[in-house]
Amino acid sequence: MDVSLYIFSIAVPLAYTSATLSYGADFFWRLGWATAIKRPLLFLTAILHLVYLHLLVAQNGYPPIVSVFQLMSTIAFTLLITYLFIELSTGVIETGFFVLSVALLFQVISSWFIEDVGAVNENLKNPILSLHIISALLGYSAIAIAGIYSLLYLLLLKQIQANRYGLLFERLPNLELFEKMSYNAVMFGFFFLTVAFIAGAIWIPKTTISLVDFKLIGTILVWAIYGIGLLFRERLALQGKRMAVMLISGFLFAFLSMTVLNFFSARFHS
Repeated sequence: MDVSLYIFSIAVPLAYTSATLSYGADFFWRLGWATAIKRPLLFLTAILHLVYLHLLVAQNGYPPIVSVFQLMSTIAFTLLITYLFIELSTGVIETGFFVLSVALLFQVISSWFIEDVGAVNENLKNPILSLHIISALLGYSAIAIAGIYSLLYLLLLKQIQANRYGLLFERLPNLELFEKMSYNAVMFGFFFLTVAFIAGAIWIPKTTISLVDFKLIGTILVWAIYGIGLLFRERLALQGKRMAVMLISGFLFAFLSMTVLNFFSARFHS
């Protein structure tokens, strides 16, 4: 491994750890230093991770999505970028610790187990595939954040129903705002999954990829589940607790399709 790449493989998870801890310190204890440095640390983490991904591409000659551990690092980055967009656009900063904890987990596992996968399919250098991959990962990241918000929604709802107005009630957004944020995240995610679906439909006929590829089937199923949920939201009464349960289940299935199913295929879409 190149020296600079090795250094960044250590620096990136350390940056995620620092950012996550600062958001946690601000959420749980309202420490002034944490409040002051958490967003600058978030930007620094994004920059370091972007450089790290660039170094991976420069060394390998293909996007870091070939193995499950490369993919986990890319997912961590898109989670961070998607959350950063949500924080800047909504002004809600109380959920950062929970989202970044997931991104941190992905990046630590990736940095620990990532390895060179050797020769890869030339299809991975196709620009349409790049659009497909970037759109899919942005979509999955938004779905993951919607799942995290939904879990926090259920925890907060449980506290309210039990008349226990603890830390979550004091620090987190109200239930109505959580539901709105979850819905907007799903709309964001479904849009990018649709772009990924269209790009994939254009790209696949030009390749030798099998239509029974596990990850392809998984992506189509995730897109269909969320599409049906959005289309028939009112008819299925997908609101409140029912919507939260549906989004958490969808997130778990999306995680399965993006990670575990990779172990049944040696390469990403190859």
